[in-house]
Amino acid sequence: MTVYDEAHEWYSAHWDAEMPVGDWWRLISESGWGYPFWPADRFGRGLSHLEATEADRARDDVGAFGPPNGVAVTLVAPTLFEHGPDLLLDRYLPKIATGEELWCQLFSEPGAGSDLAGLRTTAERDGDEWIINGQKVWTTAAHTADRAVVMARTDPGVTKHQGISFFCIDMGQPGVEVRPLRDMTGDCEFNEVFMDNARVRHDDAIGGLNNGWRAAMTMLAVERELDAVGHDGGGDVVNDVDLSTPVGVVQHSQATSTGISGFSYTTGAMKDQVVRSLLDDEDRTDPLLRQALANAHIERVVLDWNGARQVNPSLGKLGNSLLCRTLRDLGFSGKGMPAQLGRDDQPDGGHFLKTALFAQGMAIAGGTDEIQRNLIGERELGLPKEPDPTRGLAFSELPDQ
Repeated sequence: MTVYDEAHEWYSAHWDAEMPVGDWWRLISESGWGYPFWPADRFGRGLSHLEATEADRARDDVGAFGPPNGVAVTLVAPTLFEHGPDLLLDRYLPKIATGEELWCQLFSEPGAGSDLAGLRTTAERDGDEWIINGQKVWTTAAHTADRAVVMARTDPGVTKHQGISFFCIDMGQPGVEVRPLRDMTGDCEFNEVFMDNARVRHDDAIGGLNNGWRAAMTMLAVERELDAVGHDGGGDVVNDVDLSTPVGVVQHSQATSTGISGFSYTTGAMKDQVVRSLLDDEDRTDPLLRQALANAHIERVVLDWNGARQVNPSLGKLGNSLLCRTLRDLGFSGKGMPAQLGRDDQPDGGHFLKTALFAQGMAIAGGTDEIQRNLIGERELGLPKEPDPTRGLAFSELPDQ
């Protein structure tokens, strides 16, 4: 029996749209079909990503709702698999797999910019705990997150890359303040986060103490691989849902794009569908529109080819940010003035406008286009790195510290 046949048989036998979404997520995670590419002893089946794609195709053909999706599943879990330890997998993976806990990533800081290793959030040892102080910014979904991974400096006496640890932190504790940031789509998907004597356990360091840079780079590489493919990571788009709601109701809400942010439109393959839906009633015989549609299709094919073969995440991420801009320009030029209307005034309820307004954000999120070009130049083409007179200095010896 093929993977597709086995998955199709299981989903056909168990799919129930009346089941509470929390019960459904627990059922598919415990069966291994929710995340079939995860290890067999960790809510998966140990399948290759190609085989897992066949399992997802079987689920779609049955019409069943997918597993939870978001930072916890797509970024935290792979990083825990890579760096562990088992203690943290045992502690956190069950609620990640069942959607009981939402996570965010506390990376960027106002004073560090693209120099992620220049972070100034500090962690000071206090017995079996560490006390965290600092500020993070542009944190996606911090306002709904139960937990987070946070980069903090645990040893300022070594170089800036060496003295960083990567902790799991409870977002609901005293000392953690989340302030939403409203973007021009009207959504508050991003936040700034302030930590004032917040606490984390000593054994909550992913990869161990002062090994945070390696763990964080693993998470960032996974994020760029997802962006490079230009899809939403393999599951349904889910942010914060009531686990007691019938799964069919949640599925319908997602299918009709109710409450979906511009960020979700742009990071997922929905951006293709949104633009093509907007142009459904346009004259496809117009040569300029036909050429623009062809260009967008070519960019999508190249992006999918790069992602399927995992050629280079930075190349793919550049391709995805280009596709976002191409689709934005295609919608505006093809539809004209109506494309600039929002919400109920626009033919598609304003979905395209959200996609268009957020398009440029994909050239910034997860590492700017300029950073990706530097990575390609240095790691793929062997070009020399930019001069850095502070290389080799301890973080405490750097200017302005």
